[in-house]
Amino acid sequence: MTRHRHLVALAPGLALPYIALKAYWAAGGRAGMADGFDMADEFRRNGAPAALVWLERHGIDFTSVLALTGVALALLLAHRPPARRLLLAPAWAGTLLIPYGLLTGLVGALGSGAADAPLTGWVGQAGAAAFVGIGTALGLSAWPHRRRHGG
Repeated sequence: MTRHRHLVALAPGLALPYIALKAYWAAGGRAGMADGFDMADEFRRNGAPAALVWLERHGIDFTSVLALTGVALALLLAHRPPARRLLLAPAWAGTLLIPYGLLTGLVGALGSGAADAPLTGWVGQAGAAAFVGIGTALGLSAWPHRRRHGG
């Protein structure tokens, strides 16, 4: 089980650049963004709830909070918490981040590279790595519990 825990601990490491970047943006950083692009405005234009737009404007990016939650869930589940049965469903659901991350990375690699893109190409790849890392960690942490709890 020790080796398994080490693998679970390594996978979320792929999420750290994404989490750091999104926190940096929420704090007002601009690296990786086109001039004039505003993430909170983008959320608003895409129909995000007002609460999420407000959080972004006040330095809290909800996607980095969700990423941290996924990492914490994987690490917690890997260490056999008493309530692990309740954690299995969200952990298994989180494995859907793996194909999403792979597709995001592929689309980003094959993308148009348009000069007017709001984010630079490496931003999408950081996100893709985070999705794959978190999904992998969640799957690895849930796997040992599949027989015991029907997960």
